[in-house]
Amino acid sequence: MSEQETSREKPRSYLESGVNIALADQFVGRIKSLTGLTSSKDSSRLLPGAGGYAAVYKTDSGLNVACTTDGVGSKLLLCEELNRFDTIGIDLVAMCANDLICVGAAPALFLDYYACGSLDLNRSTSLIEGIVAGCKLADMLLVGGETAEMPDLYQTNHFDLAGFAVGFVGEGKLLTGQSLRDGDLVVAVSSSGLHSNGFSLARKLIPEGSPLRAELLTPTEIYVRPFLQVLNELGSDLTGAANITGGGWTNLLRLSKDCGYALKAMELSPVFEELARHVEPAELYRTFNMGMGFAVMVRSAEAARAAIDIFARAGFAASVQGHVKDGHGVEIDCGKTTIFLE
Repeated sequence: MSEQETSREKPRSYLESGVNIALADQFVGRIKSLTGLTSSKDSSRLLPGAGGYAAVYKTDSGLNVACTTDGVGSKLLLCEELNRFDTIGIDLVAMCANDLICVGAAPALFLDYYACGSLDLNRSTSLIEGIVAGCKLADMLLVGGETAEMPDLYQTNHFDLAGFAVGFVGEGKLLTGQSLRDGDLVVAVSSSGLHSNGFSLARKLIPEGSPLRAELLTPTEIYVRPFLQVLNELGSDLTGAANITGGGWTNLLRLSKDCGYALKAMELSPVFEELARHVEPAELYRTFNMGMGFAVMVRSAEAARAAIDIFARAGFAASVQGHVKDGHGVEIDCGKTTIFLE
C-alpha cells in the first residue's frame, strides 16, 4: 500500500476519529435545563463564573466555593501502551485546577476516582504518586478518593480516572468574563504539548514507534501559582482567563457571547507540526491547544508586560498573541492562511 493511500485512511477530523463535539454541546444544553431541579436550595446562590469552567456557590461569609470535575480521556490508552503511569495523575489534577483558576478561585481540595478491572499495586501506586505530585504543584490537598475494581466492565489493562476539585474565591476576585471589551490584549501562555485533549485523533495520526509518540505523554502544565499572582497584582486590569482545553481556541468564546478575538498562531512544536500534516487548520485549532495552554486577557500593554513577566519567572513562556474585538468568532492569522472559528 502506498504512503498516499495510507494517509487517506487516517481520520482528518475529531468527528472522523469518533468524537462528536457538536452532539456533546447539545447534551450540555440539555443538562443545563435539568440542573435547577436537583435541590430546593436557592438557585440565586449560584454565581456566574467564567465560561462554565467551574460552578461558584455563594456563601454568607463572602468567601465563595468553586468546584469542578474532569478526566484525562483516551490519553490513558497511551499510558497502557507505553507502560508508564507516573505522570497521568499530574494531568488529572491539572485539568481540574486550571479550570478553577479561570473563575479566580484558589484551588484547595482534590479527590480522585480510580476504576479498573483488577488492581495492580505498582501501576496504582504510580497513578496516585502522580496525583500527589500534581496536588503539590497546584497547592491542593488530596483529601480522599475512591478505588473500584470492576473486571466485567474494564477488561485487560483498561482503567479510568476522574478528578474533583474545590477552591475558594472572594467576590472581589471572581472572574466572569463580563468585563471583557474591544481592545483587551490576549496573553497566551505556552502549553507543554497536547495536555489532555484531542487524543482520540492524535493517537491515530502519530504512529506507534514514532519518537513523537512518547512526547504525547508529557503532562499538562499547571498554571495555578503564576496565575494567582497575576490575579492578585493586576486587579481590575485582568479581565478574563481561559483554559485552552477540549475545543481548542474556541474556549475563548466561552467567556462572553459579545466578544470575538483576532489572534496570531503560535510557533508550533514538532508534535503539532506532525498533526498539521494530516489535519486542516480550522480543525486543528478547534481540537488541539496548538501551543497555547492558557490565556489571560488584560486591559493594557503595561498589564500584559506584568503578566508575561510573572509567568516567565515561573518558567512559562508567554506572549501577546492578539486582542479582543467586538463581534464573535476567533480569527487566527496562521501566516499563509487566516482561519475563522465559531
